[in-house]
Amino acid sequence: MIKHHRTYRGLQILFLLGMLVSLFLTYEHFVPEASKFCTFGASFDCGIVNKSPYATLDGISYLMTVDFGWNIPLINLTQYGPFVELLVSNAFLGFLTLVFLFFLLRAYRQNKQCLWISANKTLSWMRGILIFGVLYGFYLFLIQHFLLKTYCILCIALDIILIVSLIIVWRMYHDSSK
Repeated sequence: MIKHHRTYRGLQILFLLGMLVSLFLTYEHFVPEASKFCTFGASFDCGIVNKSPYATLDGISYLMTVDFGWNIPLINLTQYGPFVELLVSNAFLGFLTLVFLFFLLRAYRQNKQCLWISANKTLSWMRGILIFGVLYGFYLFLIQHFLLKTYCILCIALDIILIVSLIIVWRMYHDSSK
């Protein structure tokens, strides 16, 4: 159980902020032209990052095939239409992940089961999902730094939200195992 109401509220706020940022990034991914809202010169341009081939799960295949030159088939799920592109876009998957984390947090606070996850496992699931999210965010940051040579300020904000959330959940996990 969460001992401090502020910890719970803080995580709720972080997850909600992350959802809003993810929804905006999803919108940015699909509009024909990127907005100037997130452009601050050549070094910070969300449009370049969001319109790049790395903005979807297909980006992993693109990286290995085109950038690394590995002789593997190029996977292009986005060719199956906008609905599939939505389902494989990093921003939308981030939104769904944060929604799931929000409901896991709620279940943890109420000491209830969430879907197939028992009440005593919700914190472990939250920690595991956040670890994966931080690692995937780091991969995307490396793509921005080394390949795109520009940064998405909102993507970095989302990375910070995930890192802070992971620290809080890690402490909660550590405190609950005492």
